[in-house]
Amino acid sequence: MDTDTFKEKYSFQLSGTNLFVTVGITVIVLIVLTTVLIAFTPLREWIPGYTDARAVEQTYENARRMDSLEHRLAEQEWMVLAMRAALSGEMPLEVHDTAASGHGLQALTKEYLRSHEDSLLRQEVEQYVSSSITPTPRNE
Repeated sequence: MDTDTFKEKYSFQLSGTNLFVTVGITVIVLIVLTTVLIAFTPLREWIPGYTDARAVEQTYENARRMDSLEHRLAEQEWMVLAMRAALSGEMPLEVHDTAASGHGLQALTKEYLRSHEDSLLRQEVEQYVSSSITPTPRNE
């Protein structure tokens, strides 16, 4: 109603169904707006248990870098030990040496040791050089 003229401006009929539909639509709209607001804005970081995607990516990247650095450090430690042994005239490091196994370098020492195939190839080349005869090709 208009306060000056007491004339009716707008009217509507209130029934139980109209009230139920109006309140229901209002609640649904508020839920959708709240969900959209939280899902697509930085407010989602305030929700307990939510982890930021950038933080997860950074964690994985840091773990990968740390593994790489640990591997590189282990390689360098093994090289230093091998150089010390070579300079002092000792035997090359083996997998079961306490210096290598104490630092967890078994995998690295396996990489740098001669394999059985390497020894066979070395013998074959030495025989070839000493006899100056061309070896016959092997069938594999």
